[in-house]
Formats: sequence, C-alpha cells, structure tokens
Amino acid sequence: MENRRYYNEDIKEILEKFESSYEGLDEKSLEKKQQTWGKNLLTKTEEKSFVKRVLTALGEPMVRILVFAIFLTVLINFLRISRGEEADWHETLGVTLSVILATSITVFMETRSQRAFEALNEMGENIKVRVLRQGVIKEVLKEDIYPGDIVILSAGDKVPADGRLMEALELEVDEAPLTGESAPVAKISEKIDDEREIPLGERINMVYSGTYAVSGSGRFIITETGDSTEIGDISKAVQQDYENITPLQKELGVLGKKIAWIGSGIAIIVFFLKLYNYHLENMLNMEGVAEALALSLVLIVSTIPEGLSTMVAAALALAVVKLSRENALVKKLASCEAIGAIDVICSDKTGTLTENTMSVVGEYVLARDILIMNIKLNNNSHLQSDEKGEEYYAGNPTEVALLEKVKRISLEKTFRIIYQYPFSSEKKLMGTVIETEEKIIYLVKGAPEKLMEISLLGEEYDGIAGKIETYQKEGKRIIAFCHKEVEAKLNWKTSQDLLEKEMIFDGFMVIADPIRKEVYSAVKECQKSGIEIKMLTGDNLFTARSIAEELHILNEKSIVLESSDIEKMSDYELKGIIDDIVVIARSKPMTKLRIVDFLMKQGKSVAVTGDGINDAPSLKRAEIGIAMGITGTEVAKETADVVLMNDSFATIVKAIEMGRGLYENFQKFIQFQQTVNVAALFLILVFEIFGWDTPLRPIQILWINIMMDGPLAVSLSFEPTRKKIMEEKPRDKKRGIITGNMLANVLGTSIFMGLYMIFIIRYLRVSQALIPTYIFNLFIFIVIFNVYNCKEIGIRSIFGRIFDNKYLNVVFVAMFLIQIVVTTFFRKMFSVYLLSPREYAVIILFSFVVILFNELIKYIRRNGFAGIR
Repeated sequence: MENRRYYNEDIKEILEKFESSYEGLDEKSLEKKQQTWGKNLLTKTEEKSFVKRVLTALGEPMVRILVFAIFLTVLINFLRISRGEEADWHETLGVTLSVILATSITVFMETRSQRAFEALNEMGENIKVRVLRQGVIKEVLKEDIYPGDIVILSAGDKVPADGRLMEALELEVDEAPLTGESAPVAKISEKIDDEREIPLGERINMVYSGTYAVSGSGRFIITETGDSTEIGDISKAVQQDYENITPLQKELGVLGKKIAWIGSGIAIIVFFLKLYNYHLENMLNMEGVAEALALSLVLIVSTIPEGLSTMVAAALALAVVKLSRENALVKKLASCEAIGAIDVICSDKTGTLTENTMSVVGEYVLARDILIMNIKLNNNSHLQSDEKGEEYYAGNPTEVALLEKVKRISLEKTFRIIYQYPFSSEKKLMGTVIETEEKIIYLVKGAPEKLMEISLLGEEYDGIAGKIETYQKEGKRIIAFCHKEVEAKLNWKTSQDLLEKEMIFDGFMVIADPIRKEVYSAVKECQKSGIEIKMLTGDNLFTARSIAEELHILNEKSIVLESSDIEKMSDYELKGIIDDIVVIARSKPMTKLRIVDFLMKQGKSVAVTGDGINDAPSLKRAEIGIAMGITGTEVAKETADVVLMNDSFATIVKAIEMGRGLYENFQKFIQFQQTVNVAALFLILVFEIFGWDTPLRPIQILWINIMMDGPLAVSLSFEPTRKKIMEEKPRDKKRGIITGNMLANVLGTSIFMGLYMIFIIRYLRVSQALIPTYIFNLFIFIVIFNVYNCKEIGIRSIFGRIFDNKYLNVVFVAMFLIQIVVTTFFRKMFSVYLLSPREYAVIILFSFVVILFNELIKYIRRNGFAGIR
C-alpha cells in the first residue's frame, strides 16, 4: 500500500480498501488474502552454513599466514627428501593442527552461541490471536492473520500486526519496543484530521506490531502484516551488511604481515651469508645451497606466529564461557575482545539504564490512611499468581506501581464498593464510591492539575503546585488523590459531576521508571575508564535530561537535543558538536543509526545498547551491539553481538574489563613469541656474520618454535586481569598491538639473550662440537624463564605477582622436565650430546639471569636513570 496514513482515514474507507466488513473477513477471502499477502512473518536473514562459517574463519589474516606456513614446511621436507634425508612432518602437522584448532574453536563457539540465541527466540513463537471472522470470534495463529482481519485486543496482549483502531475502551499501549517511549500511550479510535506525516508516537489511533496492550481493551483492523509493518521496515534496515572488522583483527593482520616480511628479509640475508661462508670455505655446492635454503625456510616458518591464531581463538572461547557465567551471551568470538576497545557507549534508556518498570519514587501525603484506601480500592488492576504461586498485580503500569507501594499495608476498616467511574481521558481521573460502617466516601485519583481544581485548597495551592512542577520538570509522572464524604445515597450513574466539587486533597505520588541500582556505579566506572556515554532515548526531553543529570553524565559543555534537531543538521554541522552531544531525546531509528555511523567513521569504537525494535539498525551498525535478553525484542537480540541475560548495564562494564584483560594477554603472548623469534634470528645472524658454524640445527629451531607456540605461550592467556586496568583510557586504535614498551622489552631481552649465550659458551669454554648442544638447551631454558618476564608488557616489576597464574606455574615445571627428557632420550633426533646433571644445573642457573636482567632494565627505566624510559 502506497498510502499508509490510515490515521486520517475513516474506518469505512479502510474496510472497503481491504475488502472487509465490521464482521471481519469471510472464509472465502482468506485463501486470496494468503496468496496476496503471505504469512504474517518477518523474513529472516539466511543463516550462515557450516561451510561459510569455516571459510570466514579461514579468511582471518593470521590464519592465511598459517596456511602459507604449511606450504613452506611441506617444501622443507621435500628438500630433505631430495637430499636423501629423512623428512620431518611434525612441524607441518603442528601448523595444520593450529589452523584446524583455531578454525574449529571459532566455528564451534559461534554456532553454540547462535543455537542458544535461537532458543531465546522460540519463546515468541506460536502466539494465538483473537480475530473476528464473519461475526464470530476465533483464535488463530499469529502467522495466519491478514490485512482486513479485525483483531480483538485486551490488556496483556501483544499486538500482532499494524492496524487502525476501530474501538478503544480506556486502551493504553506500551510502545517502548518501537518508539522507546517508556510511558504507555492512551489510544483513541477517532480519525486524526491531519494531512501531514505525523511521527509514529503521535498516531494515537494506530497500533503497531511488537507493542503491548497494558490496560483497557479495543479492536482494530489490520492494515499491514509481516515485512510491511513498521517492524518490517526496521528489519529491512537491519539486513544491510557492514564489514565491521574489530581493532584486534586489524592489528593482528598488520602484525602478521610485518612479521612475515621481517622474518623473510632476515632469512634471505642468512641464506646469502651462508652461501658466502661456504664460498670462503670452498664448500659451495648444490648440497650447501640446499642446506642454506632449508635453514632459511625454517627461519621463515619459525617467525610465523602460528600459535597466535590458536591462542586467540582459545582465549576468546574461554572468555565466552566466563561471560556466559556473568549473564552475557556472546554470539561472535571476536566480540569478547572488541568490547574492551570501546570508546563510546550509545545507550538506550528504557530497560537498559532504567528498570522498565514504573515505581513510586516520591510522595507528598496529607492524609495517609485515606490515600492508601484510595490506592487499594480505586483501581482497575487485579491480583494474579505465577507458576510458583507468588501473587502480583496485573494492569496499568502506573496503577501496579501504586499497588506495589502499599501491598503490605492492610486496611483497618471493612468496606463495600458501591459504584465505580472508569478512567476518563477527558476528565483525566477515575473515581470509586465506597461504603464503610460509618459513612459513604467518594475516592478520586488522577491528573494533579484536575484534582487541584476540584479540591478545597487555599494558601496551600501554590506550594503544592510548585512541588508538582518540580517533579514534572524532571520528567516524572504525578498521580494525585482526593476524597469526599457523601451524606446520602444518590443516583450514582448520573451524579459524578455533582460529587466532584469541594473535595479534600489528600496528596500525590511520584511515579517514574527508576534507574537500575547497579547503573550508578557502572556509569562511574565507565567515566573513570575514559568511556563516553551517550543516551539515545525515545523519551521526551525533560525525562531524558533528568535521567542524564541523575547519572551525572552531563557537564557544562554537554549538549542535549531532540532527534528533530539532528535531522536538520548537515554532516559538517554535526561533526562540530558530535563530541559534546550527550543526550538525544525522541530518538528515531535512523537518527540513532546516523549518530553511530558518524562516530565510527571518526575512528571511534562504538557499542550500542538497546532492547527495542527501534534500536536494531544501530545495534547492527555498531562495532558491538548489546541487546537485553529479558526485555529485548526478537529483532534486537537477533541483530546484536552480545545478549545480556540479566539486562544489567553493569554486565557491560564487566565485559569491557574482561576484553581489556584479553587484549593485554594477547600482547603478553606476542611479546613472549617475538622475543624468541628475534633472539633466534639475531643469534644465527651473528654466527653467520662472524663465519662461525650455525649454532642451531633446523630441527632444533622447529622445536624452539613448538615450545614458543605451545603450552608456555598459551598459559599467558590465563593471566588474571590487572586490578587497575579500568582506571586507564581506552587504547589508541591508531597504534599497533606492539607498544613502545613491548618493543623495548623484545629488543632488549632478545639481544641480551643472543649475546649472553655467546658469552656463556665462551666463559665455559665449550668445545666446538658441544656448542649446538649448549646453545639449544640454554635457549630453551632462557625461553622458559622469560615467560615470567612476559607477564608484564610495561616497566612494572613482576615479583609482586609472579605466582598468581597457577596454570603457568604448572606448565613452567613441566617444560623443564620435557626439555631434559627430550635432550636425554631423543639426542639423535635433535643432534645433541648427553649432558650430566651438573651441566644441566649450570645451564639452568645461568638461564635464570634473564629475569634479573629484565628487572634491572625495568628498574632503570622506572627511575629514569640517564633519561632512559
């Protein structure tokens, strides 16, 4: 339908347009309707097949480098075979297993999270709807309703499609999932005489799919179903694919290429130096060339960080499990770390920062007993029981909030309800006549301005009006109460106007959707961590500003706007103030999307939180979309990267902290790995430059590579998160994963390792034949000790927390034993001689010096000796 302004059309015109009547559709037209309109379902995006998930995982930059490493190891083995040597497929197998493991973990965890998410959505299936067909009310499945059907709506029902109200009896609808407006909207059935395109929230004679009837009743004719609904339009916007690459993925891709180029460059230099030395010794022949080529290829393979991809996948998988225990369901592995890089959180208000439940947050009481009686007796709500048998009130959220406030207070007097006047949107009040043993009382509650008009208020009027105005400026809702003693029984049906004169004002209650208790500390934690919080809400300007002030996210520079203000701005104008915009009220889906898109194009890492359908486009666009699991709509949960099972904003802060810790652990792993790489390359380069025999055999280099990428490195992923990590600003995404401190640590330690090993073999006067044996063991044991140095990527000492990683401690001891066993029982394989226990003890003792050297350098840098930092 091109014309969707059903709010300014007569019901008769709409019925004719959809070939329906006041008695609903007839059975004959249903088949035609089904063929024309199809099922009342949203078209779901095609789920990635298993093959596509695998190909996506293999497309990661680091994994592509590993595939290249597999090719190189195969080439090395063919070279060995061509020289009549025995091939060693262990490295090929190891790198292949790394690729398979990293890919499998990624695919498995994302599939597991997807299934858990789908289980959440099943709760919304198989909903039955009451429709009027040929004058008879029938129950049909939600998917089997069509434009022209007349739907019967009662309190508690979820609206199954878009439609125009034909009848509205005190009907109020919660439209928060669609508009973000926290207060229910009072509906009418009359035509709205307005030819302009009025906002969704002002179309009070329309109802929309995904919203809820909270009180009253009504019936409406369906005008749109499935993808044609307002939800459907938003769902289409969500279909757009954004190639959101997380900061870590970008950084690892760049790092992998740099390592590959540097390693290849040094390997080429070693290759030509080796040939030059063979030439000087008159040993340059095809066998020498093949040996030099094999050594160079081994060096290239050893520099490729094949363990990094596995370690990242394993650490992220572990984080997914940890976050699930914190009530956060992660759908994409990379989101676990990416959330730690967040600069800005664009948060919805209702259901995210607030409880999405109306509560009494203040009061002004003049006559408590009569006011409590008014709340308990003058209402349309009723008690229900849940599965556990616990009672709760059901009905209008405002009434429920009032009843919950006085739930535990018993009425002292017995009473009988004589007559009840329902809430009138014209009068803005409702009344109930009760009879006690002594008298008849008329109880009234409603809008404060109306009740103050009909009450006997003298000098108190201005004071009460001032208090009410203060609360209303804060965006809170006021419900006032008054009463009147009636001397004689009247014709109650015709006496309402007579009763509502010269009443006694009893006070008022302040109703609001309160901020979640844990949000205050969570917001404070974000601010301390340098994370901006911007609130994008469907609520009005007063309410939005009030919440922002209460959370202390506004300062003297902060700008508070409405969505319409943003729509009028050009990109140039928006760019000038985007950093100072803190609150956008009456926010629309496309406005949210524009803000998020704008921030991301400026290089910010943006997280979006929300629960409504209106949040879905921005949830999809953001680097991290975070949906509420309890109050969140199916569309929001399907779009998000993370679903909060407890709807708690504080869980986001925990996830950020864990993400930052993960990133630091990746840096520790890289520091450890590259220290070993640079040390090996430096040592071999020095030996080749001076024309000494190669200190390490290819098989020894490959074993060092296995030790480097194996349990020792993986143990660093179990490092506990630093206590003060949330007191630091978000990392600068323009800088690579290797910081200046890390580079200094890597270069300093690796050069020391190379020179120190040369010094040891000279100091111990090791014979030429034993040099490869000593260097091999020295290298391995120094690497094992150096893993403790890599617990710190900065200049802090490790001694205060050297044993806080139990897994690392166990692996540390195990690696010592494995190395001794390998060099004792597999000497031929590794081309080493048997060492005595004393020689092992000396080598291990000398290896420990690497920790002392690191601590000395960090001490000098901490204290700024000689200007070194």
